[in-house]
Amino acid sequence: MKKKEREHLKEDPFQLFIEKTVEILRKFKKEILIGVGAAVAIFLVILLVNFLRSGSRSTENRLYSQAIAIQDSTTLTLDQKIEQLSRLDIKGGISADIKIFLAALYFEKGDLAKAKEVLDKFSGSKFRIINEKKILLEAEILNATGKGKEALDILYKLFSDPKSEITKDFILLKMARFQVKTGQADTAAANLKKLSEDYPQSVYSQEAQALLSEIENN
Repeated sequence: MKKKEREHLKEDPFQLFIEKTVEILRKFKKEILIGVGAAVAIFLVILLVNFLRSGSRSTENRLYSQAIAIQDSTTLTLDQKIEQLSRLDIKGGISADIKIFLAALYFEKGDLAKAKEVLDKFSGSKFRIINEKKILLEAEILNATGKGKEALDILYKLFSDPKSEITKDFILLKMARFQVKTGQADTAAANLKKLSEDYPQSVYSQEAQALLSEIENN
């Protein structure tokens, strides 16, 4: 073995690694700097997006809390609640539920045309349950305007959707109420019995039993 080769074998492997690394860094300095710069830029963009999302969520939550306080107020009149909710800058996240609040207040007031107008302008929310609350209120408006069959069609479709976030027992009770109004007492009774059998722990059990007794006694 040559002397030069023997000396090379005696060299520190870690030192050789460092030297090779430095050599590569020098050789590809420009490319590495570009890559690092791109990585930093991507990281900053991600941070900015997360910051904006966080700010948006905070605004949405604040709006929603404000709307709930207005809706649950015991000192404001119905018209005052409507007026104050109408002034809020509603977004597309959880605060979109404010439009449902507003439409529900118009419905409670008896202004079905205005309630429908608010719902028609509702562009949707990223939260499924809010979109489904809109469907429930649409069904209520249809039922109140003598379109019980259309209302029941909407509710049945919601009930049949396995992804629905509205509880099945609640939908069954609402369907039964609509069916009583449209002269379908037998079908209503069947739905109420189904509610009691399939959901024995339901918070709507007493209401269901009361309505069933009313149907059977008539």
